[in-house]
Amino acid sequence: MPPKSQMIDRREGSVRKLIDEMFDMVEQAVGNTLVCVASIDSGLAQQIIDGDAAINALYHNVEDECVTLIARMQPMARDLRELVSDMQIAAELERIADYASAMAGTVQQMQTSPAAEIQQAIAELGEQCRVMLANIRKAYDAHDSELARITAALDDEVDSREQQIIRQVFSWQGEHPDDFVSSTHALWIAHSMERIGDRVTNIAERVVYIATSKTEALN
Repeated sequence: MPPKSQMIDRREGSVRKLIDEMFDMVEQAVGNTLVCVASIDSGLAQQIIDGDAAINALYHNVEDECVTLIARMQPMARDLRELVSDMQIAAELERIADYASAMAGTVQQMQTSPAAEIQQAIAELGEQCRVMLANIRKAYDAHDSELARITAALDDEVDSREQQIIRQVFSWQGEHPDDFVSSTHALWIAHSMERIGDRVTNIAERVVYIATSKTEALN
């Protein structure tokens, strides 16, 4: 292998390690968010918020590595496609972490939990998002376009679950007008979870592009 190709491979490996670390931290943040939403744990919520800075820093490291490699090594089509996609995937992961942090901030504002049926629906929605995130990580690691498409298709269920929660919240508010604040917090959390599904879908599109060189609008 020519020295330039070896250098590109080494630097690409470094980028993939950084993204793998981002996946670790983002999965932990999302998992912790599901716990703190279920338990209204303000202390855990603060840990999630505090941890967001490290994820942001990792994202900037990925961006810097990719830009430097593109500028200095002028990679060919396949390598360039992966590097550009890696930057976009890192950006999507950073946004997912932002949604986790936003939900943690909402938890810190909550005085009481939403109604039990709403809380259960939120837990199920969050678990669906967690599964999507875990699956898209597998798809990225394997450059598996089919798994990426399957994962993106799960976003329909995420959207459906969010709409169900909205209906539940409006129905509950009609019967319990004094419980407006906790119900509104539930809506904010559900919307952030729905946005995580959208971001995972965006990552899925990048995985398909890496694997096939084709741009597809998934879901």
